[in-house]
Amino acid sequence: MTQERADSPVAPPAAPAEAATPAADKPKSGKRTERRRGIETLFRVTYQNHISLSQLADQKAGILISINGLIISAIIAVVTPRFETWSWSLLPSLVLVAGCLVSLAFAILGARPRIARTPVTLEDVRNNRGNLLFFGHFLSMPLDDFQAGLRAIGKQRRLIHDSLSRQLYAMGDALLTKYRYLQLAYTAFLVGIGLAAAAYAVVLMVLGLGS
Repeated sequence: MTQERADSPVAPPAAPAEAATPAADKPKSGKRTERRRGIETLFRVTYQNHISLSQLADQKAGILISINGLIISAIIAVVTPRFETWSWSLLPSLVLVAGCLVSLAFAILGARPRIARTPVTLEDVRNNRGNLLFFGHFLSMPLDDFQAGLRAIGKQRRLIHDSLSRQLYAMGDALLTKYRYLQLAYTAFLVGIGLAAAAYAVVLMVLGLGS
């Protein structure tokens, strides 16, 4: 009887219920980490795209400013001595200068820096209002309030995401204004060249018929 009890297999002790809890929480924590990384990547890539588009717009505006400046300078240098004796042959040059001036004005407006100065207080930051990431906003705050606002944002992930979202929206709004001016500048340049070419063709026809 005693021998049979000694030889019978003994069941291993059951694992405590608490041991399964960390293993079950690992997938959840991994999903949270993956989601956070996805959000950070989204903000990072979008910020880089906005900055690249802004730099591209500034480059195009600079090119258009240089071209318009050269055309206007060349036409003024050539046409000015001929103003004493007016001729219809000067009309295409004047049309081209007018188009270049309009294009130059829009290109300068597109490249001009714009600073929206909106005062932000520490209470606004704590209530998830205002944009503390743009210098045009936080420079109205004392240094102590600015540092306290940054600490308040850093304590809550939602405040961080909302602040980044507001900054991203402001960048997009400024980028839209920049590209609108740039589009108007290129349109004015093309229209000026087209009208100048049409005026030149009309002048040639009139002068040819007159001769």
